[in-house]
Amino acid sequence: MTYPYPADPTVITQLLVDKIEAAKATFRIPVIDVYYGDQDMFPHTPSVCVETGDKTRTLEGAPNMTLNEFEIYVLIYHNKVQDNQSTRKETDQIAYDIEQLVHQDLQLRNGGLTPNVIHGFIRSHESGYTFKKDTLYRSARLTYYGKNKTSLPTA
Repeated sequence: MTYPYPADPTVITQLLVDKIEAAKATFRIPVIDVYYGDQDMFPHTPSVCVETGDKTRTLEGAPNMTLNEFEIYVLIYHNKVQDNQSTRKETDQIAYDIEQLVHQDLQLRNGGLTPNVIHGFIRSHESGYTFKKDTLYRSARLTYYGKNKTSLPTA
C-alpha cells in the first residue's frame, strides 16, 4: 500500500514558497520577493525566505509505515527607512498574514485535491533583528510544522 504523501522536505518547502509567492501582493504590507532558502543579500524588502529545516521519520503502524515530521522556517526580512516601531509592526503584520494564509490550507494541497501533509500549521513566531552583509534587518521567523505518513519499500 502506498500513500500519496511526499517524504521529500523540498516538496513541502516549495509548496510553501509557491503559496506565499501567489499571495504576497495581498498582504497588508506587500512582500516584494520570495525565495527558496535563506539569502545573504536582498535587492528589496520586505522579503521572505523559506528554508527547509529538520525532518524526522519514525516507524509507525503497519509494517514499513513511517511517520514523517517536517519543520520548515519562514524568514521575513524588512529594512525600511522609517522609525523602528513602524518597521517592527510591518514585519509582524507580514508574519501574521503568512500564518493566516498557511492556516487556510492545513493539508497543504498543491492547487488541487491532493493533500501533501496530514496536517501542518505555524507552530511559533519569533521576532528580532538579523545582521546580514553589513545591514541590519527587522526580522521574524515562523516555524512550520507538518506531518504525513509514507511506506518504506518492502524487501
